[in-house]
Amino acid sequence: MHTKRAVPTLCVLLACTLALLGTTGCKSDKDKVVDLVTRTMESYSVAADDQADAKRDKDAVEPIYGDDATMTQLTAYGVRDYEYHGHCFKNYSFEVGDATVDGDSASVSVTVTNQSLSVAADAAASDYAAWAETEESQQAYAESGRQALVDKLVELLYARLDANESPVTTTVAVSLSKDGDGNWSVNGTPEFFSALYGGSDVINGLAPQAE
Repeated sequence: MHTKRAVPTLCVLLACTLALLGTTGCKSDKDKVVDLVTRTMESYSVAADDQADAKRDKDAVEPIYGDDATMTQLTAYGVRDYEYHGHCFKNYSFEVGDATVDGDSASVSVTVTNQSLSVAADAAASDYAAWAETEESQQAYAESGRQALVDKLVELLYARLDANESPVTTTVAVSLSKDGDGNWSVNGTPEFFSALYGGSDVINGLAPQAE
């Protein structure tokens, strides 16, 4: 008697469990875009901390910095990109907000706080101008040539970035697109990259973004 009653009860429990698994295992497009944007924003923090661990994580997103022109010039002078970006994002933080999905397009609100790269660069340029008038700069140039001057300027820029003297908070709408296979990708817009670097136009240079 007890066994016969237990069979239908067990079937009901199994059916409920399978239904629950089916609903939790399938993410909505809204969940997918929020997850992707979150992992994208996290990738900049990871890049600043430990790139090796990030590469080992199969779910990690490869960060896109939007500053190819700048990095081409810097790497020509021996600046390591991971070092440079590590300082750029040392004081970076973010908060993911609401998402909207419309067919194959989506938008996620993100609030970013970071040191202004353009302000740090201007301050470093002033520091460098003062240093250039010293005997130390003349000696450095005599010993190592132009590379010594570049190294000093980069050192001063890193110091200004680390000091976090001019943090800027920006709320930006991160846009996404879905391809024919149903995969979402983040669109790297000028507004997105500007927010990452504290309101700096890294695509066209280091000038503050025009209002």
